[in-house]
Amino acid sequence: MAEAIGEIDIWWAVAGGWAIDLWLGTQTREHHDVEVAVRRCDQSAALTALRDDWDVYCLDPPGSEWRPWHGDLIEAPAFQLQARSASGEFDIFLEATDEALWQFRRDRRITLPLSEVSMVSSSGLPVVNPAVQLLYMAKSTDAKNQHDFEVARPMLDRESAAWLAMVLAIAHPGHRWLALL
Repeated sequence: MAEAIGEIDIWWAVAGGWAIDLWLGTQTREHHDVEVAVRRCDQSAALTALRDDWDVYCLDPPGSEWRPWHGDLIEAPAFQLQARSASGEFDIFLEATDEALWQFRRDRRITLPLSEVSMVSSSGLPVVNPAVQLLYMAKSTDAKNQHDFEVARPMLDRESAAWLAMVLAIAHPGHRWLALL
């Protein structure tokens, strides 16, 4: 995955549970998939770069079945692509950004400078900022998301924990994690 997406000259970062574990520098649980975030405006560049070695699929509209993606523009609310090859597969999440600002796809009131949405992990791979990743995970009550919150929360710096509390109060008022932040 990193070889395939890393060769494309676009902003990207490992997302999901792997983002948390790479940020922590250790694998804390099993992962059933790999997810990568890219800017929505870079979807065509991603397809062009992957086309020769990967079959790319999309969920458009959301809630539909996977269908082959041949480059038609994927508009919001659709956001998920999947690249498959004999060597594996990974999901691609399209993020709403402009050159400088990221918007949370579930609540456009929540923004962050694009430069703060990702960071480089100790492995050298770019990962989604853990506070941003936890915001995405907060929608679900899955045990894996609770686990990721529990292992990441003690490692969040004060500023990141405060930002996460602030945006959780906007996107998920009364969320169970607010009392712990």
